[in-house]
Amino acid sequence: MAIVEHRNFGRAAAALGIAQPALSRRIGALERSLGAPLFSRARRQIELTPLGEVLVREARAVLAQAAVAGRVLRGAARTVAGHLRVGTRSTARYMLIPAAVRSLRNAYPDAAVTLIDSFIGRQAEYLRDGTFDIAVVRGPMDLAGGLRSERLRSDPLVVALPEQHPLASRDVVAVRELVDEPFVEIAWYEAFGYKELVRGVSAREGFIPRVVQEADSIDTLALSVAAGTGIAFMHDARHELPIAGIAYRPLDPPQSSVDLHAIWRSGDENPLIAPFLDALIAAATGGGPSLKGPPAQREATPPR
Repeated sequence: MAIVEHRNFGRAAAALGIAQPALSRRIGALERSLGAPLFSRARRQIELTPLGEVLVREARAVLAQAAVAGRVLRGAARTVAGHLRVGTRSTARYMLIPAAVRSLRNAYPDAAVTLIDSFIGRQAEYLRDGTFDIAVVRGPMDLAGGLRSERLRSDPLVVALPEQHPLASRDVVAVRELVDEPFVEIAWYEAFGYKELVRGVSAREGFIPRVVQEADSIDTLALSVAAGTGIAFMHDARHELPIAGIAYRPLDPPQSSVDLHAIWRSGDENPLIAPFLDALIAAATGGGPSLKGPPAQREATPPR
């Protein structure tokens, strides 16, 4: 049909985004399968043979029906309804999750989404008992017991300093220089590995942080740093938390990254989980949250 439209193999190939020899080979293969030529090559102008005229009529009908089928399927996909309960206390709730929810609602207007503020460390429990359908969690967690996960992004473990702190002028801060600093630290929660992860930074340098305040969430931790209460080991949250007054600096020696995961129940048949995961991934990777078509069946990363 591209050749019929352009009346030229070269222009048709360019419109299709393929090389002209490849297009000629495909037409040749089609003609051999039909047992007769589709185009007359007697003149410089491309002309259809009688067989070609017949194929054009049929092809137009096939393509028109394919377009109708596509519109019907897209319409059917967008009628996906249901209720998705999203739980999180991670810093993803400020930017990433709202972007993903907007994308989901744009693609599936009949979908209902409830956002639930959870206790840190209880997300896995709430997933298993059905309080949540999906949760977004920062840091390592125990995902045994019928849960699935998918990593959305990783951010380096750094030191968060008040902007006026003398070390904030450095490009890199040595961990050993922080021995005598006052620290703000995340509180200890069962089954939540963020605290153990950040404590490992000082432990490898042979000291225990002098903790002057504990925080019950990462955003409260960052607020405390911005207020000048102390410094903190945490993931680089400059793109997640719109909080002024904080300087995030890499550490020497370099530290491992902190993963952000989406977790959900294995085998859950909620039709909104798969498209919401797609929206989360798009938002987390900076691809711009956009959903098209029906939710795909996803086999996520097994629990580690």
